[in-house]
Amino acid sequence: MGAMSDVGANPGIQREPVVGVRAVLALALIGMLFVGVLISRGEGGPWSARAMGVLFTSIDSGWAPLLYMIGSLGLGRAVRGWLGAARDRWVIELGIGFTLMLSLTHLLGVLGLLTTLSAWALTLVGVVLLIPDLRRVPSDMLGRVTLSPISVAIVCSSLLALVMSLNPAGMLWGSEYSGFDALSYHLQLPREWIEHGRIWPSDHNVYSYLPGYIEGAYAHMALLSGGGMLDHAARASISAQLLSVLMLVLSAGAIGTLCSACVRRYVSQADQRTGSVLAAVLTLSTPWLLVVGTIAYNEMAVVLLGACALLVAISSELPIHRRAMLTALLVGGACSCKPTAIFLLAPAVGIVLLASAAPKRWIMITGLCVVIGALTISPWLIRNALGSGNPVFPQLPGVFGLGHWSVEQHGVYASAHRFEGSLIDRVGMLVLPDPDGMDHVSRFRGLTNLQWGLTPLLALFGLLTLLFTRSTRRLGMVAALALGLVVLGWVLLTHLQSRFLIPLAPLLIPLGAIGVAGVPSVPVRRAMSRVLAIGALTWCVGFAMLQGRGNPFSVLDLGPGVFLGDYELANPPWTATLNRLYTGGGSVYLLGDATPFYVRGDVRYNSVYDRWLIEDVIATHPDKPSEWTQALRAEGIGLVVVSFSEIERYARSGWLPGSIDLESLIRWIESLGEPIEVWSDPRTDAPLRAIFRISGPTP
Repeated sequence: MGAMSDVGANPGIQREPVVGVRAVLALALIGMLFVGVLISRGEGGPWSARAMGVLFTSIDSGWAPLLYMIGSLGLGRAVRGWLGAARDRWVIELGIGFTLMLSLTHLLGVLGLLTTLSAWALTLVGVVLLIPDLRRVPSDMLGRVTLSPISVAIVCSSLLALVMSLNPAGMLWGSEYSGFDALSYHLQLPREWIEHGRIWPSDHNVYSYLPGYIEGAYAHMALLSGGGMLDHAARASISAQLLSVLMLVLSAGAIGTLCSACVRRYVSQADQRTGSVLAAVLTLSTPWLLVVGTIAYNEMAVVLLGACALLVAISSELPIHRRAMLTALLVGGACSCKPTAIFLLAPAVGIVLLASAAPKRWIMITGLCVVIGALTISPWLIRNALGSGNPVFPQLPGVFGLGHWSVEQHGVYASAHRFEGSLIDRVGMLVLPDPDGMDHVSRFRGLTNLQWGLTPLLALFGLLTLLFTRSTRRLGMVAALALGLVVLGWVLLTHLQSRFLIPLAPLLIPLGAIGVAGVPSVPVRRAMSRVLAIGALTWCVGFAMLQGRGNPFSVLDLGPGVFLGDYELANPPWTATLNRLYTGGGSVYLLGDATPFYVRGDVRYNSVYDRWLIEDVIATHPDKPSEWTQALRAEGIGLVVVSFSEIERYARSGWLPGSIDLESLIRWIESLGEPIEVWSDPRTDAPLRAIFRISGPTP
């Protein structure tokens, strides 16, 4: 990684990066042994089948995301003339190229021009642009590779992320409710966009009104394979997860390079190499980053582009106006992946950029950033304005209009996305547990969540070190202000979830690494870095091994086919059973469930906030359940899947539409007759989900 390209503690010494062939071979052998030990854990198919599954799935699903990122790096050459002699050019080009690739993919999709042909054409343009540099790229990104405990930790943590990502979506990560968001929109929306031939918002899934640039990339990769998201046993879903892994690994390199640049410019007394490689390890071994870096989420794009933007902001080799424009483009790209980056990343990057420039240039810098950033996110805003009349739907309905929602729907959405509590309560959530939380993730909603590992404590140590050292006090104050603005945005503008703090990673991790790298004693510094690297890896491995009820690799050799119904299993998932029952006669309606990704054929669903398919008929005939059934038949519904647990949760939360009464809904479900299949809670035997067939004359 680029994090390893600096040698020694003396910033004045510059040497060509050296890739030790023996070290690379030794690390590869250690990595293979590590993967072998990992996948030997737990039950499932034979160990040999799981090992071959790792190899074949990595190749079969990995080439598309790898090609997408190579093409992105090639597109980044468009700004090479602006970078001059910038020392960390590859990181900046990667960030800019990735932003351009995401933006072009989205634009093609909105215009209805994203096809297999256009996806390949755009990707190959980037690849061709990179060809002249192919001999230099591995050296620039790998730098100096040596066999050391930290190098071993980097390799093992990278391979841990790879293997975890090869599990089918919906299998792992209890903190994300087995990837609920991935199954409800991160993967489902690309599926719908490909099927409909256009990236466009839909009235049944409010999350389609988010920017969706990463989701557009998932569609792009599926089209590279010449199919949809469920074709080839849902291979594209694994490709999406492998893109997250690539972003995680590249983020480790970018954050390590950012740490190295900070030491080189501001903390000359620190050990540059120790700081950079430790930052890379901490990035790869922070459990929250492992989670979002192995499933089809959009957080890792924010981390990667955020690290690139911070690096540009402190690159003194570039004129300040160029830094402002490039930084704005990168932050705009991050906001186009996840709009919360507007207040959870942009303020921090802005503070760092302004602090590196003369005050008399601040107005010019701010103006450039606002204009370039607004232009970068404008395609999303225009798309939303055309789709709903509100460019930021479902936000700011009082300013831009209600869109297709009612006042009641906006009220439900707002209540589900805010934290009920005073300002003091909000600030306390950063470090204190929520007494109303039902599990660890819902209780520890801030930086004390165990999935942050040691990163916050190390960052605090590094920040205090900078603040109490005269030569670095200004840097410490800038870092403290940048962190404070992000935390303030989290406190005031979110419903306080620990995962929402992930954009802090490009700030927290370099701070911790710099703190360790600044320890004066060489033996103590080396010992600390090695202990922290191995400790972080051990923590992360232990956390990963708790997933899947302690058996995270049980279906590694089977893949997404487990959820699609491709195998005969003793206890198949509900989607597998449904797919076996579905014969193509009519549509499938998910009542209360919003995770349709693995359901083949024509599936009808809605998010809890959107209008329910039976909402209008219930309002018209509240006491005539037979009319509800007839309305579904008229819509062409053949099978209904009822999620009792979700409906009860919506009722407890006050999220059911006003026309839907829980008791009446249950009476109607009972009128449907005997279910075809029922799934019950093994602890209480209460029904969780059931499948009903709608057929025969109207009752």
